[in-house]
Amino acid sequence: MQPLPHGRVRFRHCFAAITLLVACSASASAAEQCPVSEAAISKAGGLHQAIIAAMKTEFSCEGAYRILELCQLGSSGDNAFSSIVLSKCEPRFLPKALPATKAAYEKARAKCDKIAEKNEGSMYQSQAAVCIARSGRDFARKYGTKS
Repeated sequence: MQPLPHGRVRFRHCFAAITLLVACSASASAAEQCPVSEAAISKAGGLHQAIIAAMKTEFSCEGAYRILELCQLGSSGDNAFSSIVLSKCEPRFLPKALPATKAAYEKARAKCDKIAEKNEGSMYQSQAAVCIARSGRDFARKYGTKS
């Protein structure tokens, strides 16, 4: 097999780079979106209420957190979503948790609370709420029952 002329090698490298770029762009655009439909929003009377309804009907801690993660509003309204996640996650681990686990969980929640304490604004309330929900989910994963 003969070596390719210099221009052809450059073309192959360029073509490979473009192909990789297109593939990466396609996977980025396929990112998950909030699963709450327009019909559910209309039925519930608004986005916030539709997200709450979707989270309440979700069986699992993981599922409720996933909806929060995908549908968060970036405002203090996310506090209600966080409470729903915690209501599904905490019963999986808190009732039988050792004192050290409970203390670690409280420490993780306190760290999240500091986000809102140090910063003013609704978006920091949201970040703290999502952080608290994530802590509940993470502890349920690590120390919780499978149900």
